Amino acid sequence: MTLSIIKTYSSDDIDKLNEELWRTLYIKGNELTFGDAQEPKKAREIFAVVQVYGKALKRLYNGDVPEGWLFRGAANREYVNMLKDPLRGEQPYTYGQRLHLYPLGDGLYIDQLENARARFKEDLESGIQNNRNCGVIWNPKDIKLKSPACFQWYQLRKSEKNKASLRLLFRSHAYDNGVFPNLGAIIKVFTDEVIEPEGGILEEVILVSVSAEIEYSNFDMIEAVVGNIPEHIRRLLK
Repeated sequence: MTLSIIKTYSSDDIDKLNEELWRTLYIKGNELTFGDAQEPKKAREIFAVVQVYGKALKRLYNGDVPEGWLFRGAANREYVNMLKDPLRGEQPYTYGQRLHLYPLGDGLYIDQLENARARFKEDLESGIQNNRNCGVIWNPKDIKLKSPACFQWYQLRKSEKNKASLRLLFRSHAYDNGVFPNLGAIIKVFTDEVIEPEGGILEEVILVSVSAEIEYSNFDMIEAVVGNIPEHIRRLLK
């Protein structure tokens, strides 16, 4: 029996966090074949729960990524900015579109971030730590797409005084070229459009990645950080 490997992490240092994530995935991750039958991909995966706070939030907000990442600099900052514009990026959907213009059918749309801001304002005024301020990216029709949305769901919750906790769920998550740009973009759009306009402060982000994976094709980048561990040694370390 191969049970899912479940790991939790908490850090304010994205360099140390990334190295710990890569080391765990590289050494202990379960083998994974994903994608589709026409284009299967090989990877290693875990079920990850990741909390970031403090200086990690500031670095991610500014479009930074950990040491060792190839996807960085201007390319990453451009990706971060895309989430703020529902009309930028490739179709049939973008995260920015689903957050700002979620389709309800019959030509109707809802701005989920506008709703999130209104609800957060109510919670700040009432002092209630509400669990109802949630939104979705996934649409049931996405299951027919070649690349359906990985980002599924969010919850914004008031914590102490004017502080906020943002919780995120991803069904599949690239921990070799996606997770930190994803976090940076989401942190920026929620900070700029929901939390700070109401006088709030983002205190933490808790990310649940149902399948946190690193692809075999990116092992050279990962081994440059964690080292090259022969397979017979890796089996012993697992």
